[in-house]
Amino acid sequence: MSSLLFYTDENEAIVATDTLLHYSVDTPPGLASKAISIPHIRMIIAGTGSALLFNRWIGLVNNQGFALNVDAVDAHAAQELQALWSELNRHVPALQDQTATIYHFGISDDSGKVHGFAYRSGSDFKSERLDYGLGVKPELMDKSGINWNSFPACAPDIMRAQSRQEDEKSGDRVYIGGTTEVIHLTKDGFSIYSLGGFD
Repeated sequence: MSSLLFYTDENEAIVATDTLLHYSVDTPPGLASKAISIPHIRMIIAGTGSALLFNRWIGLVNNQGFALNVDAVDAHAAQELQALWSELNRHVPALQDQTATIYHFGISDDSGKVHGFAYRSGSDFKSERLDYGLGVKPELMDKSGINWNSFPACAPDIMRAQSRQEDEKSGDRVYIGGTTEVIHLTKDGFSIYSLGGFD
């Protein structure tokens, strides 16, 4: 898992992620992008949980003829993700102990509005339409001391608070670290930038 923050309304999608990869206490951590822009279909793909599924899914979406816009991808996503997850679980048995969620944010060719979708392994990757507004994963219990109206500028503060919250857990926890990376999609295109480290 990781930190995923996103804001959507009809005209824009802003996605912020950390970059820390943490597989286990026996493996050294690494860094990776956890959200990717795909400009030719005006879409952002983000993921939490299994990095393997996320990376394979990006390649599939980028190379498929059905990938015309976020709605066209949604029409096929659940079935394709189920098949991919099943294949990966056959070849990598350790994945059976993991979960994965894939997020899509993009501009609909039909309505011209931003649409967001989530596909969760725990729900067999059933398409879930996301409401407009701010999403925070993992959910932050203590929201004090953060200027929420400044998003995405406050993303490092949110991630630091998430990390402190997760540090207090004794069992199943999320590791958050590295840098804060942001992808901002509007009808005019993409902005991609880093807000720096927050460790």
